[in-house]
Amino acid sequence: MTATKRIAVNLLFLVPGDVGGSEEYAVRTLRAFARHGSSDIRPVLFLQESLREAHPDLCDEFEVVASPGDGRSRIRRIASESTWLARRTGGFDAVHHVGGRIPMRSSRPVVVTVHDLQPFDHPEHFSVLKEGFLSWSVPRSLRRADVVVTLSDAVSAQIVAQFGVDPKRIAIVASGIERIVESPAPMSWPPVVIYPAASYPHKNHAVLVGAFSRIADRHPEARLVLTGGPGRAEGSLIVAVEQSGLAHRIEMTGRIPSDELAARLAGASVLAFPSLYEGFGIPVLEAMAAGVPVIVGSGTPAEDVAGGAGWSVDPDDVTGWAEALDRALGDAGARRTAAEAGLRRAAEFSWEASAEQLERAWRLALDTPG
Repeated sequence: MTATKRIAVNLLFLVPGDVGGSEEYAVRTLRAFARHGSSDIRPVLFLQESLREAHPDLCDEFEVVASPGDGRSRIRRIASESTWLARRTGGFDAVHHVGGRIPMRSSRPVVVTVHDLQPFDHPEHFSVLKEGFLSWSVPRSLRRADVVVTLSDAVSAQIVAQFGVDPKRIAIVASGIERIVESPAPMSWPPVVIYPAASYPHKNHAVLVGAFSRIADRHPEARLVLTGGPGRAEGSLIVAVEQSGLAHRIEMTGRIPSDELAARLAGASVLAFPSLYEGFGIPVLEAMAAGVPVIVGSGTPAEDVAGGAGWSVDPDDVTGWAEALDRALGDAGARRTAAEAGLRRAAEFSWEASAEQLERAWRLALDTPG
């Protein structure tokens, strides 16, 4: 009989509502492993009590060790990883740090998930203190990791090119999709453009608000819905909405429950995703699976997820975004073609595949020579 291997999964970075798509990715990928993974690997989740409260169903699937406190103090969280966590993971067969860095030394094989390399490509999106910390900690973690998990081919290629990581040490664990509808979603009424993203600078909300302003007169019934919690650019986004003169047609919902977001997404006319930087772009995949056409930023991993479905526009081209919105809302034939292509693309992703990819990454670490 094969001996069960125990993997310590460090989720202490995951404060519900604070880390955007990283939360959905981590939670859903682990759920997929709970449903489809092998029984000879036993993950144990180390997390904040607040995560247990936000995702009780996830915690029902695994053994859980909760840290005291809510994790909202970054300094205390980092200290906890180096002390509280370190003391509790010595007996495991491997340790997986999902938050993008390795906080402590370990005699066991170590896996680290790097969602993206934004601190290096767009340091202006971070405070000086956080950018400096990540610029030091991420390269150090990449050197120390036995296995590096990324979400996409694009991020994997960057890690190899910028840091010289051996491609054999990299495992791609993509997001999946639960359900794919059979046909394109009908045009909603009133027409709705939706963008699910917290208001961080790299999410590029201002470009979308500007583009919507340019087509508002041509589509007087259309609405723009912005979901997601407040980030560092929340103040400037509020100003942009007010200055557009369309505040009565632009809804900022804040963070909403996942089931409500799924319903809003499925009922939208088009998903606009002008983000400058993503590790993957889960909302793009979810929209395509719901039969909703997508507009994505060119040259980003979200464009890779779309795989040619929908429209691709330079993230900074306000005119281009306006033209794409105009066509998505006004050309029924083009909208249907984009939605059908999206359905075909979404069918290439599954949570079963994600679980297999995660298991492959863990086995790669477990096979690391001692």
